[in-house]
Amino acid sequence: MIMWKGCYPSACRALVTGFSVIEILITLVLIAISVSLALPSLQQFSANNQVLAASNSIVSGLNMARFNAITTGEETTICPSADGQSCSNDSWSSGWIVFADENGNSAADAAELVRIVEIEGNIQASGFGNALTFESDGTTSRDSDTVITSCYKNAGVSNRCVDVTINPFGSIASAESNYMEPEVASTGDNPVSGTTS
Repeated sequence: MIMWKGCYPSACRALVTGFSVIEILITLVLIAISVSLALPSLQQFSANNQVLAASNSIVSGLNMARFNAITTGEETTICPSADGQSCSNDSWSSGWIVFADENGNSAADAAELVRIVEIEGNIQASGFGNALTFESDGTTSRDSDTVITSCYKNAGVSNRCVDVTINPFGSIASAESNYMEPEVASTGDNPVSGTTS
């Protein structure tokens, strides 16, 4: 067979013409299938990271409030806040504030704000929705454990949650859990609230 510039004519024609339309379409289909298979895992990975970041942010705020109370000798409060200025006594999903209540009015005055944090992502942080105050010795103003739970809002993407527990002595711990959908109690028609396990 006659060689043309160092290759067989059929091979040279393939090099000149490049890929056919069918080859390109097959490649695109394979890429699309690969992306569709990987997308749920990437979404779950992102969701889990958002939950972890939100819980770490809350733990950081609790530690800051406790440390400030011990070092300054003043009661320091952390609470959920929707506007970054006052306690909303609702969900922690929007963020939280830390303030040293110097005048004892149980409100976050502008001069008392120690830190303002907004929680980013599609996070639902709930549980204990009120203000938590640390005393000068590091203990809390409550006589029972306080639990704040962070979960991803779409349980279909990720059902991972993180429970942050603060005991009356001011010790802070976090543990992962799974969100469970509310169930209907077998003894009546009242739904049982969603829990973590």
